[in-house]
Amino acid sequence: MEIPTDSIPRLPDELIVEILTRLPVISLLRCRCVCKSWLSLISSPRFVRYHLRKAKQDPDYAHHRIMLNYHGDLMQCSVPSLLRQPIVDAFDTDYSVRFSMESCWIMGSCDGLICVAIDTKGLFLWNPSTRVCKKLPDFGVNEDFCNFAYGLGFDKSSDDYKVVGVFIGDRNSYEVAVKVYSLKSNQWKRIENFKGRWLLDKPATYAHGKLHWIANYDWEFRSAWKIVSLDLGTEEYGVVEMPNNVENDLYSKLGASEECLYLLCSHSSGADLWIMDDCGVGKGTWTKVASIPYIVDFTTHTYRSVLYVLENGEVVLLSGLKFVIFNPKDCSFRSPEIRNTDALVAANIILKVWFHHSRDRC
Repeated sequence: MEIPTDSIPRLPDELIVEILTRLPVISLLRCRCVCKSWLSLISSPRFVRYHLRKAKQDPDYAHHRIMLNYHGDLMQCSVPSLLRQPIVDAFDTDYSVRFSMESCWIMGSCDGLICVAIDTKGLFLWNPSTRVCKKLPDFGVNEDFCNFAYGLGFDKSSDDYKVVGVFIGDRNSYEVAVKVYSLKSNQWKRIENFKGRWLLDKPATYAHGKLHWIANYDWEFRSAWKIVSLDLGTEEYGVVEMPNNVENDLYSKLGASEECLYLLCSHSSGADLWIMDDCGVGKGTWTKVASIPYIVDFTTHTYRSVLYVLENGEVVLLSGLKFVIFNPKDCSFRSPEIRNTDALVAANIILKVWFHHSRDRC
């Protein structure tokens, strides 16, 4: 016996949205085929923003993945597994259809989008969750530039994702070229007056609408390292001083967790972790939140980057070729094992979130 369609109760639109925003991307891909109204809803910019906000606010990091780079080969692992289990499986990332078998290097990530450099093929914007990618147009910089760095971030004022490339000439040219790519316009444009010469860390760190690099003003490295920022909305530069008692010759690395800017400063006996109090808004002040000793010694286990600073105070770091989780309360370490992998070169946080946009397709 068939049930009349007019007798089937209809859920309120608000409840449908609440349910759908809790689903993973693979389920949303299927839900688009249910009916035209669901396709329209799931494809709307408002739904995309709501799904992204839900993913960022999830205390269990259920939508978080870490992209692992093994000498140009990309794999993924689950963040909840990394935080809770002693052994974590890495799984393949399906990019072979788009990128063939050439080496891939992550140049930045933001809101589930990744900027990828492919050997001999240039730059791509790629969403691993939806498997949608876009090849960026040539940035029009000649081969005289001997050093380069990229960054990816979101410009809230124009609802646009932007890629920034910093191209640095050799000592003979003394030239620095900065170009900004807009996903909306699909074009690069050049901006002037970059406040630096050499970059210590790359890719750039994105926090609160700005990209950040540790940079030196002097070609001969006689000046102090400073943090140069680029506001993606105004496209204006800023300079953030390093913490007062950080020695200039120490290795430092920027990071971001919960959209707050962190600075990891390594020295001979360990590393100090600093946070910018106002999360990069305005001038701000640095506060040291942890002093992390080395597990063995700094020659083999220097901390390369901070991935997370958790609510309970634990710090997730990349140390040498492995991950370590430091608990400042009892000064203890744990090191989850990543299986099915080779020697780890780099690690980047990504979000498995819904990102639908007509301009993000190849």
